[in-house]
Amino acid sequence: AVNAPLLANMTEFGKTPYFSARQFQDWGYKIVLFPVSALRVAMKAVSDFYDTLRKEGTQRDWEPRMMTRRELYEVIDYAGHEDMDRAFSPPVGR
Repeated sequence: AVNAPLLANMTEFGKTPYFSARQFQDWGYKIVLFPVSALRVAMKAVSDFYDTLRKEGTQRDWEPRMMTRRELYEVIDYAGHEDMDRAFSPPVGR
């Protein structure tokens, strides 16, 4: 026995059955990692997008599944980066 928090590493295509984070919590686990899940989902979407783009020559039908500019800027904190630019960069032309 180890006196440390229990950690589950839930990767797809492994040997561990698909248990939920709630199940692990009920069993006393403090941390559940899903180390590659979001990347796999993103790469599948990227692949599907490029297949469509190659076949149709446009991204139009994918627009409802895309982040809007506003959503993207919120995720990357675009306004905060602009504030840092202004704080640390001299004004252009002076």
